[in-house]
Amino acid sequence: MELTELTLTGLDSVIGPACETPDSWRPVDGRAVVLDFYVPWCKPCQALAPVLEELAGEYAGRVDFYKINIDRERRVAVRFKVKNVPALVFQPLDGPYRLHVGAMTKAALREVIEAMIRY
Repeated sequence: MELTELTLTGLDSVIGPACETPDSWRPVDGRAVVLDFYVPWCKPCQALAPVLEELAGEYAGRVDFYKINIDRERRVAVRFKVKNVPALVFQPLDGPYRLHVGAMTKAALREVIEAMIRY
């Protein structure tokens, strides 16, 4: 399942219109969220993309996956304090988000996602 590209204007539909800082946002659609911050020329980002697409298919209806190109959406990256890619933001329905910088194995991603949806 291909991940939806998210822009600054589309961010409000995912986290709510009044959320200026990531500490105050909660998923709008009632599902946990994974944000993939990337740039198209990054080799680790390219390697991570098909893994995230596969997991998006497996968790469809329970977790929403989005990708954000930080070359085009610098303001979103700044909002989440993302300075390096790949970077993943994991946001459960309740509780704080978790930022992970660097590639992850499929098993590690699945573990984080399972913990996130158990909240």
